[in-house]
Amino acid sequence: MEINSLKQQVEQIVGIPLTVKEMEISQWESITAQAAKIDPGTFRLDDRIIWFCKKGATTVQVLEGDAARLTEKESKLIELLIAGTRETIKSLPVKKDEESRSVEIGEWIEQCLEQGELNGSVPENLALKSRLQTPMLPLLVSWENRAGQGVAFSKLHKLLRSYFGGELLLIPLKEDWLILVSEALLTDLREESEEGADNERDLLGALCQGLYELISNEWAGGGCHLAVHELITGDHYIAQAALTLRETFRIGHLFHIAEHIHLPWELQLERLICSIPGDARERFISETGGHHIVFADEEMLTTLETFFQMDCNVSETAKRLYIHRNTLMYRIDKIKQETGLDVRTFRDAVLINLELLLYKVTKRV
Repeated sequence: MEINSLKQQVEQIVGIPLTVKEMEISQWESITAQAAKIDPGTFRLDDRIIWFCKKGATTVQVLEGDAARLTEKESKLIELLIAGTRETIKSLPVKKDEESRSVEIGEWIEQCLEQGELNGSVPENLALKSRLQTPMLPLLVSWENRAGQGVAFSKLHKLLRSYFGGELLLIPLKEDWLILVSEALLTDLREESEEGADNERDLLGALCQGLYELISNEWAGGGCHLAVHELITGDHYIAQAALTLRETFRIGHLFHIAEHIHLPWELQLERLICSIPGDARERFISETGGHHIVFADEEMLTTLETFFQMDCNVSETAKRLYIHRNTLMYRIDKIKQETGLDVRTFRDAVLINLELLLYKVTKRV
């Protein structure tokens, strides 16, 4: 029975007008926290009696009446009638939209992460399970300062479909969005990619770059960040992939704060540094001299970061920094004077790179 039909019948029985209302779930939770509970689905708030009717994906539907004009027996009668309607609604098959089905998967993933169950399969009762059995490419999109909370599912989903050129799954999580792209779409992208892509990881990096630019243009100034995982082959890998992507965000932001695209295979050394116990980090810094004075200089820090990013190539580093080669050589010599290490030699470059990474951890953790 529809709630409006029920409302009309109850009004005829008790002889007073009732009101059907629909509100956000957060508003309903606020009401139940303040109101006095009369029966399992009945609450009194000030001069109103409120009966819970049904819950949707984002809203709650309730029936309200004037408490002063209702007896206790009438209130219980209304609750019994509504309770019967609730049971009928539960027994009916419900056709859920794409967003509701995706929200269910997101809630399951969050539950797996909270409980540490990283290898479980998606429950049979979740509608999207059948679409999660083929190889998929997971990506994670996040925004700084919770800016992503204002992003609508439908708008982001439409944008992603236009970019990837086909169907995909967009899973809303608590603070970010998980994107699952089928391998079939990835195969099409491989065929369309330029010949400059040397391998699969190059393709994935280029894919993320294009997606980042698209999202940034759509939500300008939103502080969007992207991470990508390698292909997974079944639904029992989804929770682990989500955890890996979140760790990639954390490590990438810790060591490369200006970057917006974080690739796990480019952060293997940084991941290793994070796994080193704090006392061992401090001992290494102490034994190697702790050249914090160099790292604290913004110009020297940028020079070193760019030099390592360019694989210790002097010419490419000078180009990236938009400085003359002689200026770069002057900075490298200055670093050698301060540290006793010449970053143009392999051994010294390794040592100072490790020191630099450890400096970032001890400074920001």
